[in-house]
Amino acid sequence: MDILSATTQAKPQYGVIINVSEAMLPLEVHGHTELEIGFGNGEYTVQYAEAHPDTFFYGVEISQSCVLKCARRAAGLENLRIINTDARFMLRELFTDEALDRILMQFPCPWSKNSDAHRRVTAKDFSDGLAAVLKISGIFEMLTDDEEYSREVRDVLGSHEALELCGYEVNPSRTITTKYERKWLEEGKNIYRLMLRKTKPFTAGRRTSQDMHIKIKRDVTADDIKALRNVSGKENKSFWKFGRFFSGENAYLLETLTSDDEFEQKFYIHIAPRDDGYFLLRLDKSANAFLTPAVRGALNDAAQRLANAS
Repeated sequence: MDILSATTQAKPQYGVIINVSEAMLPLEVHGHTELEIGFGNGEYTVQYAEAHPDTFFYGVEISQSCVLKCARRAAGLENLRIINTDARFMLRELFTDEALDRILMQFPCPWSKNSDAHRRVTAKDFSDGLAAVLKISGIFEMLTDDEEYSREVRDVLGSHEALELCGYEVNPSRTITTKYERKWLEEGKNIYRLMLRKTKPFTAGRRTSQDMHIKIKRDVTADDIKALRNVSGKENKSFWKFGRFFSGENAYLLETLTSDDEFEQKFYIHIAPRDDGYFLLRLDKSANAFLTPAVRGALNDAAQRLANAS
């Protein structure tokens, strides 16, 4: 989640980047607040924020390199903040219900294979998240060059209990465009714009919890923890793997990597004795990680293996 070193964090051009932790969620809204999901190199994002100084604009992008490119473009902008995360997983975590006036997606991958259906805008978890965080009368706007995908989104999201289709255009006129949009229009390709309005209150459950710790009733040794190195586990679409460990005075840190359907996090599990004779496992206080299914799986797996170590 945290892509910046202490050195780059000190540079003014990186002041637009938010390094999100659970303690700071949900994010603040500032009057009229909009969100762009998947902003690429940030060309449109920065131009839009500059042209709308009275709008507070968030951008979410999964690519670290794109986040840094956008940050360089956006140096000094006060009404833009960008976040390196997977909106497909984190949208519902970032904002409260009815926080946003508008959500924009431009040319998302259509994920045409059936096995990738859960990645599409039409996936229930994602569409429910959109409906939850939009204000009443708030707008979800999407542009795509894929006509079939545009019709799928139109039909599925237009049938959502809290959304209604309020616009479907071919080759809309826009004052600010993306590089690929201009290229495709020059090549004669059609661009499809969909707009859906939130019509009534709607909420969706959060996908992360706030706290987790596990107690085990046995003494844990350095050899027990060392034996976990390179051990991995998997449950549904959640994966975890343990790495190196570090020891201190009566405590250990176990390096852990998790992935929830490609939403990756790296952190340490803190393992330490308690006065009541138990050992306690929890996320280390320095961990900038969300308690996703993979994180919970890793904690449970580590605890079970340590409890059963011979």
